[in-house]
Amino acid sequence: MLRDKSLAREGWTKRFETAKTSGIPRLERFARIKEKRIEGLIFHASYPISTSKLEGLNNKTKVIKRAGYGYRDDEYFFSMIRYLSIPDLSSIPMIP
Repeated sequence: MLRDKSLAREGWTKRFETAKTSGIPRLERFARIKEKRIEGLIFHASYPISTSKLEGLNNKTKVIKRAGYGYRDDEYFFSMIRYLSIPDLSSIPMIP
């Protein structure tokens, strides 16, 4: 994972310049839009924060909602969400 801000800036700038001179209109437009947010992309090199766990929880909630369609009891729905939010203990390293 890239942790150096100067290398991140250099890499992103090079990618944006290549995309803008590609001759592909959608790629050029994408590069212009993302280039305005280069500071956030570079910031990610120092603080690699991801929303993957939140997105996973959102997906589980949607699955429960689909599976429980028609239930009259909201309490059961919310208790299922709480139950599935408990972290998987098998991924926690054991201390010898």
